[in-house]
Amino acid sequence: METFLIDVPVPSMGATVSELTVIDLVVTPGMTVAKGQKLAELESDKSVFEFESPCDGTVKEIVGRAGDILPSGAPFIKIATTDQSLRHLETKSLGGVVHAPGTKPAGAETRAALPVAHAAAHVATPAPVSAPTKPAGIQWTPRASKLATEAGLDPATITDIEATGPGGRVSGDDVAHYIQKHGKPQSAPAAASEAAAPANGFNPHSAETVCIAGVGYAIPSGIRSNGEILKEFPDMTEAEVIKLTGIRERRYAAEGETATSLAATAVQHALAQAKLDVKEIDGVIMATLLPDQPVPSAASALAKQLGVPHALAFDLNAACAGWLYALEVGRAFIRAGTAKKLLVVTAELLSRITNPKDHATAFLFGDGAGAAVLTDCNGGHRLGRMKLAGDADQFDAIQRRGGGAARPLPHPEGHDRDDFYLQMNGSAVFKHAVIAFANQIEATLARHNLKPGDVAWIVPHQANERILRAVSKRVGIPYERFVVTIGKYGNTSAASVSMALGWAAEEGIFASNDKIIFCSVGAGLTFASGLLVW
Repeated sequence: METFLIDVPVPSMGATVSELTVIDLVVTPGMTVAKGQKLAELESDKSVFEFESPCDGTVKEIVGRAGDILPSGAPFIKIATTDQSLRHLETKSLGGVVHAPGTKPAGAETRAALPVAHAAAHVATPAPVSAPTKPAGIQWTPRASKLATEAGLDPATITDIEATGPGGRVSGDDVAHYIQKHGKPQSAPAAASEAAAPANGFNPHSAETVCIAGVGYAIPSGIRSNGEILKEFPDMTEAEVIKLTGIRERRYAAEGETATSLAATAVQHALAQAKLDVKEIDGVIMATLLPDQPVPSAASALAKQLGVPHALAFDLNAACAGWLYALEVGRAFIRAGTAKKLLVVTAELLSRITNPKDHATAFLFGDGAGAAVLTDCNGGHRLGRMKLAGDADQFDAIQRRGGGAARPLPHPEGHDRDDFYLQMNGSAVFKHAVIAFANQIEATLARHNLKPGDVAWIVPHQANERILRAVSKRVGIPYERFVVTIGKYGNTSAASVSMALGWAAEEGIFASNDKIIFCSVGAGLTFASGLLVW
């Protein structure tokens, strides 16, 4: 039977949907596929769905990559097949049957070429990067191993523990849950003394780098599960929430917990790691979109609480990219001599401005804080110059209209109350976020003459697990190398990168000289990325 090549188009979703976003591609050229097999995951303005193969065959070519936006009806995947029912999609005969001159195969029709999105037509599918070979058995983060040993447990003998850390590792949180469920052995050995940290490498050739001497994070006491939020959405299931966001729970601040109190806790952890006294701090930069009060600044409130009232202190708002913007400002201050030992802090209590009845945001946001200590010393974890950018054409994609000078208070009758909650156009954010994240990572690689395989970890803004998986596919860096905490903490806006970094550092997953890329996309839109050498 003759084999021929078909163009499988981007599906049409009706008159109101003109384009679809490629969330994930699960096949590559050369793969053999069966009819009904999943080829890709696509998203329209209204749904996320699996795109299946219409036939048995071999994938020959894929137009575009994860994150691309393709028009409905455009060529998407070329498949070599013998399925005669798809002759109307044929673009080329691959031989096997000779037809009489001047005749066409039954059912074949000449089709006009369909338009392809300009960006996708010129983007080659990146060469896949192989994930590092995993050693046999369960992998444990250093912190997890330490906590287990201190509890009298032997990591080598435990096989029934959940592993939710990066790359399927057992994390410290997993150990805590395991102990809570199973208890400790009757006699636990004394805690082993912690080995001295090895000397860390740094880039001695760049006058732009500064030292991150310590990092820390803090989470509030309250846990809000998907089940609690779903009470407002009886037509949704937890499985749907997890598929759409990757979030299982998030932290909510209790009454009495504040952005300042969470920030102070994160700072104490960072100072302890840096082995510095707070009195040595001469600057505080706070990134937040929701300070405890508008005036004075949250940084001033934190400086007062920490006992460094004479340190320079100010706030910065770049939404989810805020902490990375603040890192760059802090780095520039250190290099210019404006400060010598500076705190770059972020704290967000998004639960206070999240509408529990809005399905676009109710499941996403959580509370938390993070901090880093920047110094002018040599050595340590070296932070390079950050790349900052924006796209104000997407100003309306994420916003909170109320609470500013234009509308400081809700209308007495309450008809504009929704404007005082965070509002988001999820589809627009997804379309721009995947490409923006990927562009930042690729630009950072190019700026530092690195290849994807040179990067040990990506620490991204915890926007949405689907976004991060699509970014991983697009840049060719395995998802196992992304530090992902969104499943348990949700999207904490400016705090998310600092919290993920602090969590990973506490778990001990970073090795000396690991190259770590930060990246974030925030409301505005605001973009930020950079390189840290651990």
